[in-house]
Amino acid sequence: MRKTDAFRRAAALMAALSITVSLAAPAFAGTYYIDDGDITITKDEHGKQTVQQGSNAAENIGDDEEIIITTHKKAITTQESDLEGPAAEDTGFGPVVEDNYQPAQPEDAEEPEGTDQPESTEEPKAADRKESAEEPEGTDQPENTDRQEDADQPKDTDQPESAGQQAQPQQAAPAAAPAAPTSVNPKDNGFWGNTITVINKAATALKLTLKDVKIDVSDTGSDETYGLGGIQGKAALSVQGNGNVEIELDGKNELKSGYSRAGLEKNTSTSTGTLTLKDDNKEAGSLTATGGYVGAGIGGQGKKEVDHSLPVIQELYGASNITITGGTVTAAGGDYGAGIGGGRYGSGKNITITGGRVTAATTNFGAGIGGGDCGNGENITITGGTVNATGGQDGAGIGGGNGENIKITGGTVTARGGEASAGIGGGNGGSGKNITITGGTVTAEGLDWGAGIGGGEEGSGEDITITGGTVTATGGVLGAGIGGGAEGSGQNIKITGGTVNASGWAGAGIGGGVNASGINVTVSGAAQVTATAAVSKDPGWHHHTVTGATIGDGCSVTDDEFVDGEEIQADISGLTTGYIHHIIYNEDGSVKQEWWEYGHLQPAPDTPNAPAEESNGVSLGTPVLHVETLEGDPLPFDARQQGSTLRVTSDNLAARLHGTRQALEALQEQGVEQIQFVTTLKTTTLSVSELLAEGGSWFALEHNGLVSRRLSAAQAESLKCRMR
Repeated sequence: MRKTDAFRRAAALMAALSITVSLAAPAFAGTYYIDDGDITITKDEHGKQTVQQGSNAAENIGDDEEIIITTHKKAITTQESDLEGPAAEDTGFGPVVEDNYQPAQPEDAEEPEGTDQPESTEEPKAADRKESAEEPEGTDQPENTDRQEDADQPKDTDQPESAGQQAQPQQAAPAAAPAAPTSVNPKDNGFWGNTITVINKAATALKLTLKDVKIDVSDTGSDETYGLGGIQGKAALSVQGNGNVEIELDGKNELKSGYSRAGLEKNTSTSTGTLTLKDDNKEAGSLTATGGYVGAGIGGQGKKEVDHSLPVIQELYGASNITITGGTVTAAGGDYGAGIGGGRYGSGKNITITGGRVTAATTNFGAGIGGGDCGNGENITITGGTVNATGGQDGAGIGGGNGENIKITGGTVTARGGEASAGIGGGNGGSGKNITITGGTVTAEGLDWGAGIGGGEEGSGEDITITGGTVTATGGVLGAGIGGGAEGSGQNIKITGGTVNASGWAGAGIGGGVNASGINVTVSGAAQVTATAAVSKDPGWHHHTVTGATIGDGCSVTDDEFVDGEEIQADISGLTTGYIHHIIYNEDGSVKQEWWEYGHLQPAPDTPNAPAEESNGVSLGTPVLHVETLEGDPLPFDARQQGSTLRVTSDNLAARLHGTRQALEALQEQGVEQIQFVTTLKTTTLSVSELLAEGGSWFALEHNGLVSRRLSAAQAESLKCRMR
């Protein structure tokens, strides 16, 4: 039993010594500590990897070695936890406890007779040894005797400390261990003032793991010199070269950069490879990257003042080829910089998110994901994960500047624009073009004068396509839900599937912002669209009650004249099982007007409502229900019963629905409760029971463009002679 305890103590001591030794050197070739100074990792054109730290010479490591950067504190914590984990329980080993430490006995040592003393044996007061020391009774040993017990020594032999006996390795190691290196640039709360530079010039990826790394160089650089940009600070971590870099996130990592620098910097001008942030292993990882003034959170550095033409500077201070596949990533841009993308004047291009939880925001004048102030956001793709993107003033949630070629195929995406900017699309003065949503759950909100999806103030929303997913798009004051910002048009908008809710405030639900038009809107397939228009919430509008169209133009404001936006007829020729639900609200939130449009499916030939070939009537037994011109000439139409609704459709601007009381009674017997009359620009719903309650023998409803007029029973009776 005593031998087992000694063995346990020896093993615990050996593990503790490994912690001490690790303070002086990497645990293995690929591990480095940010506390020891700046780290530069380079992979040359031939794939050879070197790591240089501080003023030390560069160290060659394996070409495919994955490099780990962590802190000494994390390394100690990890190894101590290993001693206390399941493995320690299995072996009986545990952490070293100072007060219970005993020198180890070799297992094969033969102890003299009488060596085993009862645990409660009292020692002489003068004995200088631990209470449970396993020594012969009369041996006087100094407290820190460094020798191996000799089983052949007489019981009363006094052995001096310098007797030349072999030292116990378990005790010699602590005395010989080198001292821990001096920390370099420590900051408060576990942060370090050292930086990481990653340079890959090879065709193969450079792989790096960040493990609980905290860097804060936010106090570097300054804005003292107004001129062209002040004094540039340091980047906490910068990526350079034409090769790809993959960063695995373990634990909690934080990067704070200095003036004009990105938190995690990747400038288009110095890095053309792809940066991938991932969390592939079982250890949950996160990264928070905060840019300095005019710098992005993740992406490009910024410039305070323009010193080149705008197209040139958009590339100089832009960022491209950034991919996030996992982990929890928070990117906070400094003023004028994007959360993820360009610094001030820089564009953000080729940004892809496939997984993880991503939060990207900026304080002022930049996109959440995309361009910095005056920069564009292009080729942004989201296929999965949870993404929250918030633009600062004049910046889109996702986009620009101009926001182009934005594609969402999955995930949960919430995008909120800053003032005068779209949720997804353009910033102030910028357009949103070539925006495609095929799946996922997408919520897009524009702030004042910006569209939900489309243009910022004075920016258009063009070539917007939705084929699936659940999409909620809410325009800011004077902006469309989907389409243009204030004074920006919405055109070439196609919705072929999914569930879409689009709301405008004085701008159209789908179409133009205030003083702008909606052009070429198509709804087809199984798309379920709700388009709403409401009175502007802008206090400057006082009590004006005009609205934009549900689908069409924003309201018109000229010389203090306020006019409702004009409705346009969406192309629903390809609408099958879907619908459009139109709602216009009053100022108090009550419904002012509401109507539905359904698809144009032909009824089956053998159903009671199926018209005969080239017929303009629906057979209801003896009576007839038909459609005619306002002059009384017959018109072709389609009729189809969907549940309790009979939908009668005629592709004409002006038409009259005309029928008899017997027709209404026959419809009621077939379970029809309402008739929906659909012409090119207008849809009106009539209640069958209300028509019957009027008591007339005939009824009639006329559409003339956007105007609907229901004739009285007497007026309808007077038209009966025209009926064929």
